[in-house]
Amino acid sequence: MVSKISQKEYNDFESLFLNVPALSLLHIQNNCSLVDDCLEYVREKNDGTIVNKNLKDIDCNRFRLKTREYEFIILSDVFSDCNNKKKFLKSCYQSLENGAFIVIIEKKNKNKEEEILELLDNVEFRVANAISIFENYTLVMAKKLHMWGNGL
Repeated sequence: MVSKISQKEYNDFESLFLNVPALSLLHIQNNCSLVDDCLEYVREKNDGTIVNKNLKDIDCNRFRLKTREYEFIILSDVFSDCNNKKKFLKSCYQSLENGAFIVIIEKKNKNKEEEILELLDNVEFRVANAISIFENYTLVMAKKLHMWGNGL
């Protein structure tokens, strides 16, 4: 279980988040506590909410969330172990508010950056980019745009 990141990594990751009152976050992780402290700080700073889920408690084939509930979904070391990535990402897409973001963090040794970018595009996420923040992890961030593709 990873729990320590450098101050620079912490600051760079924290800078990805909008300062919005009542910010709503969903963090799904697979025994990866890499960004837990930073997400809690972001939640506190914005007087927001955070829902934490563990992949072991989720069936990727039946995963459902409420529509337009979150401004950010963060997947920490989940993507490579999800057995139905496209269906899982579609559920994430629907649960994001318009203009909201998904952040996928994966261990570099499991890195499938091109596959992640392609799947995000297929599910209608836009402006997907790999961002170099963590030494041992790849981070990909994308946005749900209003009235684009699925347009929910």
